[in-house]
Amino acid sequence: QPRDVPKVLRLLDQLTTVTALAWAQRQPDQAPVAEFLLQNISQRLAEALREEMAARGRVKDREGEEATNAVVMAIRQLEGAGELVLKRDEE
Repeated sequence: QPRDVPKVLRLLDQLTTVTALAWAQRQPDQAPVAEFLLQNISQRLAEALREEMAARGRVKDREGEEATNAVVMAIRQLEGAGELVLKRDEE
C-alpha cells in the first residue's frame, strides 16, 4: 500500500535507497516499482532522492541487485512483523 512506503524506506540507509532506485529506474520491469516508491513519499524527499540518483550516475548491476535485495528484505521484515500486508496478484 502507498502508506507503507515510508515504513520500508526508514529501514534503509540513504545510499542503499538511492542505489536501488537508480538501478531500478533503468530496468524496464523494475522502473514502475521505483516510481511507485518515489510517488508515495513526500515531494521534498522524492526530489532529494532524484537529485542523488542523478548525481550517483550509472549503477553496476551487482550493486543495484544488492541494494534491491535490501529493499525486499526490509519489506519482508515488515511483513513478518505484521506491519504491512503484501497484495497477491489474485487480489
